[in-house]
Amino acid sequence: MATIGLDYVSTTYKSPNSEDIAVKIWDTAGQERFKTITYSFYKQAHGVIVTFDVTNQVSFTNVKTWLESIYQHADPSITKVLVGNKIDLEDDRKVSSEEAKSLADQHKMKYFETSAKLNRNIDELMQHLMERVYQKMFTDVTEDSRGKSVVISKKDHRRQEQNGKNKNGGGGCCK
Repeated sequence: MATIGLDYVSTTYKSPNSEDIAVKIWDTAGQERFKTITYSFYKQAHGVIVTFDVTNQVSFTNVKTWLESIYQHADPSITKVLVGNKIDLEDDRKVSSEEAKSLADQHKMKYFETSAKLNRNIDELMQHLMERVYQKMFTDVTEDSRGKSVVISKKDHRRQEQNGKNKNGGGGCCK
């Protein structure tokens, strides 16, 4: 079923060390009327899935516009994944796998082909995204986080950067 407006799902992901991590997924359906709301989601997101319809060349062309928006409004280190959906309609395909993979490679993104209708490759896509987000949140040191402490809360596993000192007045790192 196609998204009409905004859709929101909350689920959990099992981390590599078997912790449950709360995950919130917002689907804006790529509609122009939600573009402003999408910008605010980018600022808080750790990962983004850019999806196009493999049977619709215009939706693939619009991927470049969405990527520009991500580059303008999201953290530069955000995990990005490109997804070609509706592979169950192979006879109607307008965008080749090679063309989509080339675009993904240009933007240093992983490319997946899925069928939401047949639930094909959805789990693999989400597993990849969650693993990359987890890896970046808990193991990568980004240019922006050097010199800042990172507080990791077991409640929501989100990074909270603090310039300078922690609440106890000391330098410190993780709490």
